Amino acid sequence: MTQLNRDGAAPPATAAAETAPHDPDWRAREIRLAVTNGIKLATSLLATWGIALVVRLYIPRFLGPDRFGILNFADALTTTAFVVLGLGLDTYVRREISVRPEHASDFIGGIAALRLVLVALVFAGMELVLRAMHRSAEVRTLVYIYGAAQFFMVGNTTTSGLLQATGKVNEMSVLSVAIKVLWGIGIGLAIFLRLPLWAFAATIAISEGLKSLVLFALAKKHLGFHIRIYPAATYLVIVASLPFFISGLATAFYDKIGVSLLAYMSSDREVGWYGAAVGLASLTLLLVPLISWVLIPLFARAAQASEEELCSIVRRSLEFILTLTIPVALIMVADADVLIRLAFGAAFAPATLAMRLLGVAHLLMYVSIVCAYALAVLKITWPMSFVFMSGMLVNPACNLLLIRPSLAYGGPGGGGAACASATLITEIGIVIALLSLMGKRAVDAQLTLHVLKQSGCAVLAGLIDYFALRQLGPARMVLTGVIYVVLVLVTKAADVNGMASWVRTALQQRRAARASAA
Repeated sequence: MTQLNRDGAAPPATAAAETAPHDPDWRAREIRLAVTNGIKLATSLLATWGIALVVRLYIPRFLGPDRFGILNFADALTTTAFVVLGLGLDTYVRREISVRPEHASDFIGGIAALRLVLVALVFAGMELVLRAMHRSAEVRTLVYIYGAAQFFMVGNTTTSGLLQATGKVNEMSVLSVAIKVLWGIGIGLAIFLRLPLWAFAATIAISEGLKSLVLFALAKKHLGFHIRIYPAATYLVIVASLPFFISGLATAFYDKIGVSLLAYMSSDREVGWYGAAVGLASLTLLLVPLISWVLIPLFARAAQASEEELCSIVRRSLEFILTLTIPVALIMVADADVLIRLAFGAAFAPATLAMRLLGVAHLLMYVSIVCAYALAVLKITWPMSFVFMSGMLVNPACNLLLIRPSLAYGGPGGGGAACASATLITEIGIVIALLSLMGKRAVDAQLTLHVLKQSGCAVLAGLIDYFALRQLGPARMVLTGVIYVVLVLVTKAADVNGMASWVRTALQQRRAARASAA
């Protein structure tokens, strides 16, 4: 069994740590690995998101605000409750397994056993909440089925993390697409046959259960770990993962608590409007899974070389991610009214303001996510956790202060706008705190200049959209996007050539490596 330090990590003197600083090709090789794996995973992600987008946009339209509100409540409750089963393990796995794959045998069996105990406690806790809220038998059935789906999802995230940390992503990428197709077919049948709400939840549970079986087999094949329970090693891993667990618990809590409070203070219709806004605005978070899949292993290997190397990669990663996501957030904010009507119909128009607020909040989330991963690799974990814990206080407080007045004076959709405002306020505070922890390690003059320029271009394009293009309907989204791109190119707000060269070089080196291997 691998020898562990007190924090659950292996001794720092690994082979990667010894050779990386002296290997002139180290950075190119690691970036090449990150880019090529990123492309594979991104291709899979785009395919699965394409299927999910069509399905998720049609479900609210088919069910209507009231029925969709019930479905959204059950989903939000189980997502919040089952974050406990995550144990903070996923960030730990991507950080540690990327540099020592054999460590998986130390804790996989123990974690699986612990999760089986926790799942019983979580179901008992959710039953108490449902009884206190006097929810119907239909809602309870939905919660139980979604709970089963969440149990599989938690395990799938950990197993996927093992494969991503070791770069074994080919089969997993194909599997993700196949499972998403299966899920889409199931939802399509539920809609076509007009089945009750439980069918929508059951489709997710079945598809995630099948995915769980195949993913585990793939991880066993590629890592060759043993399923044994080592209590001492499992305990050390849990302790080492505790800061990540607290951060994940806090994030899930303040991300979903608004839905529960809104359901308690208002109606299923308000919850449905807000759920639609969250679902559509989440398109701005398309890159989030890719960040965790690719950046954590890359950051961990960079840290083995030096802190300077890590910080350089963090800055350029932030610049690259924001360059891709700022224009998406611009369209979400400026053209939310058009997008809501196109996606869900006029019945969901009250979700517009909430979606605009969430578009900005989700953009800030990218900054907090990258900073959190960098801090995790730098082992600045407890200060990071305290930052996210503060969100557990700020977000519910903001929701409690804002929801009732917004329902009274904001009209239809006011409750959802209050929840979105609480999310935005919380995210602003978290980003400021995390950037303070990172300091100059996260920001340099190049990043600051490009982000300020891109933000200015987005504001100007948004103003043009509002004052000059509002009468054009859906066509204004295209024009606003074109205006933004032109402004970025004219002002040189993005290092397009540098980013393209970075990706192109990595791909060329990948092809050369394949040719030499052949």
